[in-house]
Amino acid sequence: MVVKSTACGTTRGTTEAAQKPKWAGEAIRLDPYALPQKVSYDRPALSARETSLESRGVEFTLDRSGAVMKRVLDCGLPLSMALPARAFKGVAARAFENEDGTNTVTLELLHADEDLSVPLCVSEHVEDVAADWHSWSSNLGLPMLLIDEAGMIQVVKSTQSLTSRSSKPRRRRKSSLNPRPLFLRRRKMGMIGPVERISAEEIIART
Repeated sequence: MVVKSTACGTTRGTTEAAQKPKWAGEAIRLDPYALPQKVSYDRPALSARETSLESRGVEFTLDRSGAVMKRVLDCGLPLSMALPARAFKGVAARAFENEDGTNTVTLELLHADEDLSVPLCVSEHVEDVAADWHSWSSNLGLPMLLIDEAGMIQVVKSTQSLTSRSSKPRRRRKSSLNPRPLFLRRRKMGMIGPVERISAEEIIART
């Protein structure tokens, strides 16, 4: 299985397959601030017919509006499907223990159909996944989800908490203000300093 990547909003009781995703065999980390991004992986062959196919690859092109999935069907026909961001349940994190005692943490855009879930990050470093977890959730407006070993989904942070900001009061329009006559709006000439009054008499020369 080869994984390639290139740059280019508490629900409990919902169960998912508590198994390692098919794309979690290789290290991968997409940048949430360099969209669009592309990621692809090879699906494992489930039958002899799938083994004979030239390409079992699945490719996702991801941007802020969602993702586009491309793959080849079992009959050999190509399939392209647009998945808007609202089609995903959220940005889900999982943790698995490997046979050698190490842990693998994955990050994905979780879909009801596991074949449509988009891999975002596969790493042994929890710090990398934690940093990208919040960034992907904020950029796409999806909730942060956590899937435990039993496959139970928990909402760590909902979309309401991501977008909860106090709205500013709207500006008052001019029509709502008290109208004033035009002559009251005119500026009056002001005087600066003391005013001196000068008086004089007319002098007429007489001959």
